[in-house]
Amino acid sequence: MKQLKNILTALFLFALLATVLVACKSSSAVLPTTVPTPTIDTTTKKVVVVKLHDTIFKTQKDSSFYKAYIECINGKPVINSSSVTSLKGKNVNVPNVNLKDGQLNVDCQVEAQKLFAQWKDQYTSTHQQIIKKNPYPVQIPLTWWQATQIKLGKVFLLLLVLILIAGGLRLAKFI
Repeated sequence: MKQLKNILTALFLFALLATVLVACKSSSAVLPTTVPTPTIDTTTKKVVVVKLHDTIFKTQKDSSFYKAYIECINGKPVINSSSVTSLKGKNVNVPNVNLKDGQLNVDCQVEAQKLFAQWKDQYTSTHQQIIKKNPYPVQIPLTWWQATQIKLGKVFLLLLVLILIAGGLRLAKFI
């Protein structure tokens, strides 16, 4: 009788120890120990636009003149030097006048002018794109083996509880 009582006590302690130590998965798998931090991705695009401009400059009209009287001396035309009037323009020099062998030559020269210009404008703009990624914990589904172990564990615990109840009833009858 005492031996049966010791055996039942040992079985009860073993069953209690087994139920305490048996676990399907750790508690850290259910709740994460650390909170995942969001990641931020930034991309920067630099856009450079170069524009080529050109223009035409208008110059004001300009003139110069030369006035002189032509006289005939001995049947030949001659410029009267006392009657010469000339005026230089802004960009135009006074014309050079020659009267030689009955032929009048007027030569007027102008300094070269640049009337066309080009320049470049460069515009730089930057665009920054920010992408926030918030990771979250995902529970991994159980494999078929883990699910089978859980179901068999429930059946084993049910049988163990029934055996303990039956053993407790038998022990109550013997005492």
